[in-house]
Amino acid sequence: MKPIVELITAWADYESKNPAANAAEFCSHFLMDHKGPAAPDQMPATLADKDADQELATLIGQLNAIHVVYAKSVLKSFPGIELEWFYFMKSIALHPEAKKSDVVAAVFFEPSTGIDILNRIKKAGLLIERSDPADKRAKLVKLSTKGEKLLQLLHRSLFKADQLLFHDLSASNKKLLINLLTDTQQKHQTLIAENKHKQLEELNLTISDQESKL
Repeated sequence: MKPIVELITAWADYESKNPAANAAEFCSHFLMDHKGPAAPDQMPATLADKDADQELATLIGQLNAIHVVYAKSVLKSFPGIELEWFYFMKSIALHPEAKKSDVVAAVFFEPSTGIDILNRIKKAGLLIERSDPADKRAKLVKLSTKGEKLLQLLHRSLFKADQLLFHDLSASNKKLLINLLTDTQQKHQTLIAENKHKQLEELNLTISDQESKL
């Protein structure tokens, strides 16, 4: 493929996933994603690469833990409301109705734990549940009016935790981080959804197989 054709194709793909992105954001994304061929004597995965992966995973994990601390501080103004409820309710709000099992999968919880959380949210009067006409074994849920109002309040309140954690980053750096991490998030969300019962080694093989077909 000629370089100009590759560039135009990459831009079209990027724009379809990020409609509001500008040329500078695309260029940053493209350069990060196309580092050129590895040197002939370079190992496929060096110790430095593995250290960087581990450092990145640790950093993201620590940032998430800090965010949880801030978010739980915000939730002190909402007695009886758990942070996990917000994630579940936000996922439910994306659809007119959703299967309970799909909601649990979307927020990456174990089935039994996730169903228990949904039942507690329902008990609080925040969900409406009914049997799925297409599958009597399944349950459909949607937010009640009370749940919709609470979700709006939680969005506005928990934004304070987001803002506190990331206010030192410039707007351009925030966009860059979002662009860099979104593809990884979407790739692994799909990988998990399509390979629920596979072990980590099997997932690695699945990724290698997919990459070999590109």
